[in-house]
Amino acid sequence: MSEKQEQAVTVPKKWKGNPKWAFWRRNKDPYSGKMYFESGYWYRRPKREYIEKEFQGFPITDDETEYRHRDIYGRESYQKKDVLQYISPTESHPRPLLVQATPEVMKNQPAGDWRRVKLDGKVPMVLRISEWALNKESNFCMKYLKIVVVVPVILILLSMPLDKAWDDQEFDDSYTEFPNYTWDYPKHARNRLDARPDQERNAMDGSLKSGTKSPDLSSKVRLLRPRLLIVSNNGKWQLTSDTSRIPYAFISFTASHFSFRPSATVSVDQAESARRTIEGLAQQQTQAAGLEAYWVDFRCCAPDEEVDLHTADVHRMCDVIRGAEHILVMLPDLSPARKHEWGARMWTLPEALLARKQEIQFCSPKETKTISKLSMADQVWDDGDALDGDHQPTRLLAEHYSNVLTLGRLELFITALEALSSRTQNGSFSNGDIAYALMGLLHYRIPLDRTDTLFQALAQLSLANDSDRLIERMVCMFPPPTVPTNLHSPKRQEQENLFLALTAPDQYHSQLWDIEPLCQVAGVATQDQTLILDSCRGVSIRWKGFPSMKYKRSYGFHKFVAEVVLRSGAFWSGLGLGLIIKYAWDYADKSSDPKIPDFYNSNDYARDAGLIFLGVVAVIFAFLLSLGAPSAVRRLYGGRIMQSAPWLVGFEGVLPAADLERIVFGNNEGRLTYDPSSTPFCERAPDERIGVEPLWISNPSSYPRPSLPQGHRLFTLVDTGSLTISVFSARRPPSVALVCGREGGMLRAVLCHYERSDNCLYKETVVRMDSVTLNQAKGLSWVKVGLGDNWRRLG
Repeated sequence: MSEKQEQAVTVPKKWKGNPKWAFWRRNKDPYSGKMYFESGYWYRRPKREYIEKEFQGFPITDDETEYRHRDIYGRESYQKKDVLQYISPTESHPRPLLVQATPEVMKNQPAGDWRRVKLDGKVPMVLRISEWALNKESNFCMKYLKIVVVVPVILILLSMPLDKAWDDQEFDDSYTEFPNYTWDYPKHARNRLDARPDQERNAMDGSLKSGTKSPDLSSKVRLLRPRLLIVSNNGKWQLTSDTSRIPYAFISFTASHFSFRPSATVSVDQAESARRTIEGLAQQQTQAAGLEAYWVDFRCCAPDEEVDLHTADVHRMCDVIRGAEHILVMLPDLSPARKHEWGARMWTLPEALLARKQEIQFCSPKETKTISKLSMADQVWDDGDALDGDHQPTRLLAEHYSNVLTLGRLELFITALEALSSRTQNGSFSNGDIAYALMGLLHYRIPLDRTDTLFQALAQLSLANDSDRLIERMVCMFPPPTVPTNLHSPKRQEQENLFLALTAPDQYHSQLWDIEPLCQVAGVATQDQTLILDSCRGVSIRWKGFPSMKYKRSYGFHKFVAEVVLRSGAFWSGLGLGLIIKYAWDYADKSSDPKIPDFYNSNDYARDAGLIFLGVVAVIFAFLLSLGAPSAVRRLYGGRIMQSAPWLVGFEGVLPAADLERIVFGNNEGRLTYDPSSTPFCERAPDERIGVEPLWISNPSSYPRPSLPQGHRLFTLVDTGSLTISVFSARRPPSVALVCGREGGMLRAVLCHYERSDNCLYKETVVRMDSVTLNQAKGLSWVKVGLGDNWRRLG
């Protein structure tokens, strides 16, 4: 692909629509806060001022750039940034998201960057009328008056074939699919064939080179011997490249103790003096250890000007450590404070852990002390004041590298990451320094890419090594809510917090190893904190309203009686009216005709009068039966549901289950129940695993609502397939559920909102779903999922 073609694909284009609609589009402010009608719904648009306040000072920019979108069928469209959108399952195209909300939310809480509609369901009109007539009335006469009034309407509606919806209907037993596909190349593809063709990232400066093959991630790039050593030759210490078969010591120190680099506060003479001190002490301790060679970084690493070689030396320092006979730590003195300062540095941790022997020698100009790796966890390394081993990562690493404890692949990765992240750095070599320090403890290595963020480097490192599908497990984790105190905080700290939060125990008290992934990471995306997932299952969440429910029920005796009442009522009414009309007319006609003999009138009088009486009785009987029409309609539309059409339907706010069931089904018969363990807001019965309605929902005046993370709102998700209700909190209403794993006998579904401008899903929350959902959800190919907060969406 030529450079010109590449720009045509990736650069956003201006909209080239019909100019006669320009005035109409300019006047339709998407953030006007006014009511509009579209596609059969009255909705209210969000307010600009409230959105900017909601997202803490991030203004809504009037960007005229129209961003390209390619749907799952390859059709392209261009549109400016607008309100929150979703991908329509019927059109496979992004559309503005309409979110139904409870009356309380509509009245008291402004909308975010989405449109709002009134919470409503599609209940048959005949059932609505019947329920209105059967509502509890204190006045007995008023109740039966309402029944008498609605009976003719009910009978008319029942005569129409469109309203006989109580019969079981055929429906698809699959959830609504999510028609999405990402056409972007990964920044770091899992398979080379999926990478951008004819382009390879230079491992040293992040530039792109054409026509070369990407290097294999192999353990063969390790150093068998140091590239340079300082060797004693006839009493003189000389730098040599002939390092074969020479045992040596590795010299470790920190710049905070010896200022060996010239800087604004350190002169050249001071730096040279510090280097002479280090080398003098190193030579002395090397000879005391019975060796004739040592390795120290400022002499044996390439100078900073030789970027490629210097980078290779730094990243292969772990091989030098593994090959050293002794690790000698240079300190000004052996006070506990000095040892803790050395142990608090990030790059010194691998130096101790990778030592061939179990003892590390700490040296000062006055004394020398040998400390074992296990003892260093107490004397040198500081894991805080944690009392249990779960929060002492360096102690666990010391036991692992001392062959006292064996950590699994997954445990080793996350334990080492936690230990390295808690340490300080002397300057920044690249954005992914922690990843490259961690790389020394693992088997396979990755090339340096200076354009990588820390998250991208760590994700690539995990994919390159057999870390037991760490990234796939992280996608399913639901970390504790974190309140960002400063949205403009350093990016590295945010990335560290995100990666560590996704590897720590989550809000469901689950560890990473409790997750069984049901998806695969195809690559690391170009956007930060974003992955490309494959083989997960997706379900679209409906927000604009509850659909007309379709279900199969048991055909019981009560339903049979109700159907007989409705059908026989019409029969008796027709029969009675027919008899009355026919024989009353004949009787009046014959009795007034003088030509008919009297004996004939007297004989037919009894017969006609009897038939007329039977007609009146039939009409009265039909009327009495019709009084039961509302109850019969309720019974016909009710009953035990055996199977229902599966949907995921959401709305903003919370409602008691009884009120919600009236909206969904038209009446309340206890069909909807709260899920016992789908979200942290669930409550359970004491004796059985049955969900119960939270008291703060059923009795909000007496029980306060739970506290929410900053910027979160309460949403409710109704699963019509399992007839369960789940309450969750999120910043934005998620429009898709991605089933990415299972844990504890339930599925893990990642709820995401959709961003049209980059065709990406952004994680909002994680809910647990019943395992039968897996077979009812349709599989997805490549989808792009962002795991971090999308604060830049409005800008």
